Amino acid sequence: MTPNTYKPLTPADFVGDARNYASLLDRMLADSLANGHAALKVLLNGPPGTGKSALVAYLQHSANIHPKWSTTKTNGTKVNMDFIQELENALHYRDLYGAYRLIWIDEADKIPAVAQVRFLTLMDDLPSGVIIAATSNCKLKEFEPRFQSRFQALEVGAVPAAEIEQLLARFLTNVKTIKSIATFACGNVRQALLDAQTALLTAS
Repeated sequence: MTPNTYKPLTPADFVGDARNYASLLDRMLADSLANGHAALKVLLNGPPGTGKSALVAYLQHSANIHPKWSTTKTNGTKVNMDFIQELENALHYRDLYGAYRLIWIDEADKIPAVAQVRFLTLMDDLPSGVIIAATSNCKLKEFEPRFQSRFQALEVGAVPAAEIEQLLARFLTNVKTIKSIATFACGNVRQALLDAQTALLTAS
């Protein structure tokens, strides 16, 4: 495994707030399974590179959701009234590839205000076996209040340099390089992993 292929598969593989939230997602999924695959709605907010998308991918993996056939992944800029209507129509059909289907929305804060309001109806009437997971770099207060209140909102903070150092030690041996990368990453794990990959290529 190299830094650019690193993919957390257990809560222990995460760093910072994301580690605790991975465990929380496990509990949420277990509760859903115990309640007839009850729908889940998760909104992950925080600075770039703190593990938000990795947490959605972890949930996708844990729920055994097919990454192509059972996942609809989009960006908030593309979530308009037509998209929501098409999604609403499709969600009531049983998924052929597993117990859950995933609606993954990156940059959810870019969903137009009118579409956020329209989304309320969809979220209030979600059938079982549906997971909506959204990520955003903005603050919760920037969302339409009723929209963000429909989710289990999780604030993922910047990762301490010491924890980034522990992660980088899986790939690098030079302590000075590890400390330098962790410090200049400013809490951004994705950037730290990219810099670690560059360091490996430079050293080889």
